[in-house]
Amino acid sequence: MFTTYNDVYLDIRRKFVAEKISMAELEAVEIIRHVTGKSREEFVRDKYIHASNTVVAEANRLCERRLRGEPLAYILGEWDFYGITLKVTPDVLIPRSDTEALVDCALRRSSGEFRFLDLGCGSGCVGIALGVMRNSSRGVLVDVSDGALAVAKENVYNMKLASRLLCVKADMLAPPPANLGKFDVIASNPPYITTQEMAELDRSVSEFEPKGALWGGEDGLDFYRAICENWWDSLNDGGVLAFECGIAQSSALEKIVKERGGKHVQTTRDTSGINRVVSCIK
Repeated sequence: MFTTYNDVYLDIRRKFVAEKISMAELEAVEIIRHVTGKSREEFVRDKYIHASNTVVAEANRLCERRLRGEPLAYILGEWDFYGITLKVTPDVLIPRSDTEALVDCALRRSSGEFRFLDLGCGSGCVGIALGVMRNSSRGVLVDVSDGALAVAKENVYNMKLASRLLCVKADMLAPPPANLGKFDVIASNPPYITTQEMAELDRSVSEFEPKGALWGGEDGLDFYRAICENWWDSLNDGGVLAFECGIAQSSALEKIVKERGGKHVQTTRDTSGINRVVSCIK
């Protein structure tokens, strides 16, 4: 039987709709694009062209992975953040659009060339976005996970930022290595999911994304307390400290930051109107 790319797409979309996968149409297109190496425009142009048995088999294999709950980003091995396509693996959280508010805040509250720290970098999405947007600045990307650092290093290399961005292994819960120096901006999206929220996470998160990058202690605030205690002296006077936080955490986080001596504390909303970033000036 003559099978077109569109036939494969429609079959996958039907299965996704039946399983109530959100954005079923978009996800089906992305799987076809990934298998064929086509852009969105090329897929539309070529959708009635014959699909080889190899393409059909691989598309169906990826479809089954998605139906088992695996996030699309891990299936594709990449995800877009701040207009940048980054490699992702199960060693790192999938970059979310919510986190773009953290980048926006760091850029808005700083000026000119600066030295920055992406603390708990995961894929490196925040640090790389800062490096791209401020192309004369230098930064250090820190994570305790070897797997995450390997992904971040590859993304830094792929974006041709290795001359300005350094990836370093360090623990957010401990004092920083003595040789890191000081920074004008510290931006962090640490683990902040509470114990109760961990039990309520969507299966696509709880079963596939790294738990060490999610759980922030009983109240979700353990990492904020530790960073303010251990890393505060790594920030230059007049420097910016910016944290992403979870829903309903901004007030508690503002208090932690103020108690540590943060001035001009601000809370910034994400595109959904949720209080997403708490920042201050040292």
